[in-house]
Amino acid sequence: MHQKDFTFNEAFFNKIFPFYILLDENLHVKCFGKSIAKLVPELHQNPAFGDVFKIIRPYIEEISAESFDKSLEQLVIISVKEPSDITLRGQFEPMESGYIFLGSPWFVSINDVIDNNLTLNDFAFHDPLLDILHISKNQEINYKELKELLETVNQQRIALKRDKEELNKLSLVASANKNGVVLFSPDGTILWCNNAYLDIVSLDKEAIIGQFVLDFGPCKITDKDKINEVLEGFRQGQIFEGEKSNLTINNKTHWYKTTKQPVRNEANEIIYYFAIIEDVTLEKEQEEKLRLLSSIAEKNTAAVIICDNKGRIEWINQSFTEITEYTLEEVIGKKIKDVLQGPETDQKTVRFLADQMEKGLPFNCDIINYKKSKNKYWSNVQGRSLNDENGNVLKYFTIQQDISKEKAFNQEIIESENRLYSLIINLQSGILLEDVNRKILIVNKKFCELFGIPVDPELLTGLDCAETAEQSKILFKNPDAFLARIDEILAQKTTVIAENIEMADGRIVERSFIPIYHGNKYDGHLWSYEDVTIKKKYEQSLEAEREKYSNIIANMNMGLLEVDLNDRIQFINQSFSELSGYSRDELIGKRASEIFLDKENKDILNSKAAVRKDGISDSYQIKAKMKTNEEKYWLISGAPNYNLNGELVGSIGIHLDITELKKLEIQKEELLKNLERQNESLNEYAQIVSHDLKSPLRSIHTLVTWIKGEKENVLNAQTQQYISLIEEKVEKMDYLIEGILTFSKIDSYEDANEMVDLNEIIENTIRIIDIPPHIEVTIAKKLPVKNTNRFRMQQLFQNLISNAIIHNDKEKGEVVIDYTEEKECYTFSVKDNGPGIPKKFRNKIFQLFESYSSDNKSTGIGLSIVKKIVEKYNGKIWIESEKEIGTTFYIKMPKEHGTT
Repeated sequence: MHQKDFTFNEAFFNKIFPFYILLDENLHVKCFGKSIAKLVPELHQNPAFGDVFKIIRPYIEEISAESFDKSLEQLVIISVKEPSDITLRGQFEPMESGYIFLGSPWFVSINDVIDNNLTLNDFAFHDPLLDILHISKNQEINYKELKELLETVNQQRIALKRDKEELNKLSLVASANKNGVVLFSPDGTILWCNNAYLDIVSLDKEAIIGQFVLDFGPCKITDKDKINEVLEGFRQGQIFEGEKSNLTINNKTHWYKTTKQPVRNEANEIIYYFAIIEDVTLEKEQEEKLRLLSSIAEKNTAAVIICDNKGRIEWINQSFTEITEYTLEEVIGKKIKDVLQGPETDQKTVRFLADQMEKGLPFNCDIINYKKSKNKYWSNVQGRSLNDENGNVLKYFTIQQDISKEKAFNQEIIESENRLYSLIINLQSGILLEDVNRKILIVNKKFCELFGIPVDPELLTGLDCAETAEQSKILFKNPDAFLARIDEILAQKTTVIAENIEMADGRIVERSFIPIYHGNKYDGHLWSYEDVTIKKKYEQSLEAEREKYSNIIANMNMGLLEVDLNDRIQFINQSFSELSGYSRDELIGKRASEIFLDKENKDILNSKAAVRKDGISDSYQIKAKMKTNEEKYWLISGAPNYNLNGELVGSIGIHLDITELKKLEIQKEELLKNLERQNESLNEYAQIVSHDLKSPLRSIHTLVTWIKGEKENVLNAQTQQYISLIEEKVEKMDYLIEGILTFSKIDSYEDANEMVDLNEIIENTIRIIDIPPHIEVTIAKKLPVKNTNRFRMQQLFQNLISNAIIHNDKEKGEVVIDYTEEKECYTFSVKDNGPGIPKKFRNKIFQLFESYSSDNKSTGIGLSIVKKIVEKYNGKIWIESEKEIGTTFYIKMPKEHGTT
C-alpha cells in the first residue's frame, strides 16, 4: 500500500479539537482553535506560550525548549496565567516543525461554562465534559435535597421533643391537651378523659367513663396474662414509659406512645393513674425515612464517607471497604487525603477539594486514589457539607465511585474512534459515509482521487449525495444504470459486496454497500469503491497461466498423483499412467496403496499421510508393483493438498522412477561391504607381517650382541663400526615396524570413549619414553579432562613429545605442553626450543615415511599417526616454526565430537 502523507488542516482540527493550540519549534503560538479564542483572547497576538500559560502537571517552573519535552507523552494540565482560574487538560504531541496541544477546558460546574461565554457548539461532539457537568449539577441538587430533608427531620425531632416536655408538664393540669389524656383507678377503671383521647378511640365520653382502660385504643391488651401483669404494675405504682402501639383510623395507621404514671396522696398512696397518649406517627415516619436513608447509604455501591467538621472520618459504608480495602477501624479519625492519596494523585485537585470543603461548598471531581494494597484507581468524588441553621459546618458527606473502568473504557472509545477515523481516511479504497438523508458524513482522499474530485475531502462533508451522484454519472459507462442501481440498493437496504461497475475511461470499479443500524433504527450507510482494473486483468492472465501449467503438468516426464484423505486417487497425469502401466480410468477412485504397495510399503505411506496432516512436505523412497507385476523403486516428493478455504483435502506426489539408481546403490553397498572385509584382512595381515618381521630382527639383534661380546678382542675397529651400524639399522627397523603397526590400529581401534585426564596421559608418556637429562618436559597449566579414546590420546601426545625430544639440538632442551579453551573446542600446543623446521619440509612431515632428520629413531611415521588421529576427530593440526628458535605444534579439537 502507498502511504499517504497527513496534511494539517485548521478547519479539521476546529471541528474535532476546538481547543487546540499549535506551537512552532520556538514555542510561539502559530494558530489555535475557535473555542479557545473565547477563553484566552491574548492568543490573537501570537505570543510565546510561556507568556500566557503555565504547565502545572507535570510541574515545569520555567517553560523552555529544553524543559518542554518533559510534558510530552502524558496527561498535561495547563492554566492561563491571567485569569488563573481557566485550566485545560489534554496532551502535547510533536509535529514536523513544532508541537500541538489537544485538550479541553477543565470546569467543575456548568456555571463555569456559562461564565466563560461558552455554548454547546464550542465543544467537540465527542467531548464528554458537558455531560459530566450536567451529572455533577444533578448530583448537587440531590445533595441539597438530602440536606434539606435531614434538616427537616432534625427540626421535627427537636420540636416533637420540646412539645413532649411541655405536654408532660401540662398533662396533669391541662384538660384540653392535644395528646390523649385518660385518668383511671389502680384497677384500670376509667374516671376521666380529654377530648383528644375520645378522638383517638373514636368514642364519646359516656361510652368511656367507667370502662376498663386496657379495653380501648392504644392501651388495649387482649392477653390475660399481660393484663394481670399490667394491673400488678398499677398496684405497685410502676411507671410505664414509651409504650408504642399502632391504631388504624380512617384507613390510616397512626402510631402512639403511651406513658402511664401514678398519682399519689400525701401518704404516698396510689389513688389514681393517668396516661398520656402521644401521636408519634410523624416521628415514626421520620424514623423510617432515616432508617431508609441509612440503609441506602450502607447498601450503596459507591463509597459513602461521613466526616466531622475537621474532615476526620467518622463513618464509612461497606462499599468503601470493598473499594479501598480499609475497614472503619483503620480509617476512623483520619483525614481522607491521608488514607487514599498517593504519588500520582493530582495535587491541584487535592487543593481544590480542600478549598471547597473549607468554604463549605459542594465539590465534584475525578482523582487518582490508592487502595490499602497500594493499587491505584480513578475515583469520582462528590460531596458537600451539612450545616446547621446558622450555616456552621456540622459534617461532610462524601460519595466516591470507582470509575477506573469508565476511564479506561472512555480512553478506549477515544482511541478506537481515532483509529477508525484514521483507518477510513487512509484506506486505499474510496470510502463514502452517508446519513439517513444522504448527507455526506465522511469521505476519504482515495474516493476523491478515484473519481477525480479536485477538492479536499473535508469540504465535501454535509453535501447532498444525490446531487453529487447526478453530477458524476458521466464518469460511468452506463450513467442511467449507475443511478438506477444506487436507488435500488438504497431501497432494499441490504448489504452488497464487490459489485463491478465499468467506468467511461475503461476502468473497472468494485463497489460495496453496507447499511448501518443502531438496534432496529436505520442510521445511514457506507459505500466502498476500489479500482480493480489491474486485479481483473491479473485474474484473466492467471486463468491463462493456469491452463498453460495444467497442460505442462499433464505432460511432464515425472508422474503426478493426487489422492484424497482416504488415499483414493483423484488425478494422474499421462506420465504417471506410462510409469505405472495403468490408464486413468483404471486408477481414478481406487485406493493407491491397494494397487501399488505391499504391507511394508503401506506402513511407510501411512506414516507420510500422518505428517501431511501437520502440513509437512518431504521426499521418500518406496517400492511399488506395476501393472505388469514388475517391481520398481519410486522417489516420491509429497506435499499436503489444500482447497481454496485452506482445508486439507489430501496430498500430491511427484513420482520419479529410480529403479536403475537403486540397483547402483545396492551395488555400492556390496562394494563397501567388500572393502570393509578387505580392510579387516589388511589389518590382520599387518599384524602378522609385523610379528613375522620383528621375530628375525630380534634374532639378528641377539646374534650381533653375542658377536660383540665374544669376539670384541679379535675384531678390528672397522668391523666393530659395521656391527654398530647393523644394530642401529635393526633398531630403526624395529621402530618402523612398530610405527606401521600403530598406524594401522588408528582406524581399527574401537571408539571406546571415556573421561580421560590428559594430565595423566602426559605423565605416563614422560615415564615411557627415553628423555635425555638435558631436556625438560613441562605442562604449562593443568590440562582438561576430556571424553575421548585413551589409546589415541596416548599415541597423539607420545609422538608429538617424542618428535620434540628427538630433534632437540640445544644444550638445555625444553618441551612445553599447553592449551587454550574456546566455547566449542580446545587448542593444544607442544612447543620445543629445537632447530626449527625449514619451510620446504613443513608440508611433507605429516606424510607417511617422510622425515627431514637423519636420526636413527626417526621413522617418518610418528607425525602421520598424529595427523590421522586429529582428522579422526574432525580436528586441525598446524605448525609455527622459526629457525634456531624452535617449533610449536598446534592441535585444535572439538570438545564434544564423534569420529569419522
